[in-house]
Amino acid sequence: MNVLIVGAGKSGVYLAEKLRAGHKVTMIDIRPDRAEYVAKHMPDVRMVRGDGCEPSVLDRANAGQSDLVVAMTGDDEDNLVVSFLSKTMHSVPRVVARTNHPKNEWMFTSKWGVDVAVSAANVVYSLIEKEVSLGDVITLMRLSAENMVIDNITLPSDADAVGKSLQELNLPKRSHIMAIISAGEVVIPSGDTVLAGGDEVLLISEQGEEKSLAKTFGVHPEAKD
Repeated sequence: MNVLIVGAGKSGVYLAEKLRAGHKVTMIDIRPDRAEYVAKHMPDVRMVRGDGCEPSVLDRANAGQSDLVVAMTGDDEDNLVVSFLSKTMHSVPRVVARTNHPKNEWMFTSKWGVDVAVSAANVVYSLIEKEVSLGDVITLMRLSAENMVIDNITLPSDADAVGKSLQELNLPKRSHIMAIISAGEVVIPSGDTVLAGGDEVLLISEQGEEKSLAKTFGVHPEAKD
C-alpha cells in the first residue's frame, strides 16, 4: 500500500516507523530539521520537503498514486486543506485527518474529504509516549467507514460508569472501546475491566453518537475533554 503522511512531527514519524516495514511510505514537511531527521533515521521513507497544502507539493509526492493519505500536522486548517485536495484533486481512496482542537471536529467530515477523523490527540500522544502499538488504530483507519471517528472520554470521579465493568455498560451499537489509560497505564479492555475516576477511554464510534456516549458513561459533554 502506498501511504502519504503529511506532517513529520512526533506522531507522523511514529506512524511512518510502524508502516514502512510493510508499505511504501512518503512524507511531506516544510521544516528542514524534520526533513533531515526522516532522511537520517528512515532512509527507506521518501521525504518531500514543502507545504502539503500546495497542490504542486502533493503532485511531487505522488498523492494521486496513494492508497492512504494521513494529514497529521499540528494545524487543523492545514489538515483540512490536505484532506480536501487529496480527495478532490487526486481521488485518494482513504483520507485520515488529525484534529487538534475539539472546537474544530465538526468540520472534519466527508465534505472536506475526510474519511476518518482522528481526534483526542492527547490520547494518541499518550499511547505514543508509552510506545504502545498503534496497530489497532491504523487498522481502524483503513476501514471503509467514513462516518466513524476515533475519540476519547475522560471520566470524572462522579461519572455513573465509575466502579462499573465494561460489560455493564450499554454502548451504542456502532461504538467500540479500544483502550483505556488508567493511572498512567494503558489497559487493553475486556468485559470485566472496571472503570475508575480519571480513566481516559479511547473508542471508535459513529459520528453523532457523542450525546449517547456521554449518557452511557454518565458524564456531561463538556466534561469529555
